[in-house]
Amino acid sequence: MNEMHIRNIDLNLLVLFVTLWETRNVTRAGERLALSQSAVSHGLRRLRERLGEELFVYGREGLLPTPRTSELIVPIREALEKIDQALRGGDHFIPELTQRKFRIAASDYVEFAIMPKLIEQISRLAPGVVLQMQPLPAPNTGQIQSMLESGEIDLAIDVNPITGATMRFEHLTGIPLVTLVWQREGLPSGPVPLDLYLERPHVVIGMQSYGGSVIDQALTAQGLKRRIGAVVQNFMAMPAIAAQTGYLCNLPSPLARVFADVFKLSCHATPVIFPEPELKLYWHSRFDNDDSLQWLRGQMYDCATLPIP
Repeated sequence: MNEMHIRNIDLNLLVLFVTLWETRNVTRAGERLALSQSAVSHGLRRLRERLGEELFVYGREGLLPTPRTSELIVPIREALEKIDQALRGGDHFIPELTQRKFRIAASDYVEFAIMPKLIEQISRLAPGVVLQMQPLPAPNTGQIQSMLESGEIDLAIDVNPITGATMRFEHLTGIPLVTLVWQREGLPSGPVPLDLYLERPHVVIGMQSYGGSVIDQALTAQGLKRRIGAVVQNFMAMPAIAAQTGYLCNLPSPLARVFADVFKLSCHATPVIFPEPELKLYWHSRFDNDDSLQWLRGQMYDCATLPIP
């Protein structure tokens, strides 16, 4: 390995190094840095020559970092962030003046139940802010942790735990569940009868989302089991299918109230008390001191428990 000193290296090459780590793609790195593909390749070659070893190798899905690159990424990124903070000096986030896009990964339930109020509130406080929503990656793949670490997304909201030593989270809100049944069943107010709940098929959204696993685990603990009649991808399909088929569906109570009259369904307490699924707000520790994200997290917390209009 060649001996290297900071005076022998262009800091722009370190910025390129971090960007290649985050994108794992020469073309995307160039787009982010406003450089041509050849300029990115040339910069990577110069950096490799300075270090005297390979930093990335080509794999099936893009650039793969070498073990040496994995050792370097954290201290180099932290050093660049400190330099950037020093150069920016006393600049602070001013909501009413900022022009910024925040990227948030969340479920469609969050889009329906929280985002309308949040967007309305932010449009008044920070008219230059745009919220860009995108779907959550599949749980337990590590993809969401990578997206938060790289800054590809700013925040994630999920009921599934996002684990890792560098993950930060705070409780956002619980999701109280109720059961929707045909109005023509003529059930009295109160909980759905347990025998009906177990005999009638249910329409559910995924088996791990919106309390599905919470319900089944609670039933199993009592030696009970419900029937699954259909599994859908979107919560808005659940009451439509229940109205057509007579299946039961369990929805967060704010949504159930909205859909019940539309689909001629009635809302009832569940026959068994289930723990409320808990929405948590996640971010990466490297953004702990980002005052703009601190502000956004505060706005989200304020809006999370407000009722749907």
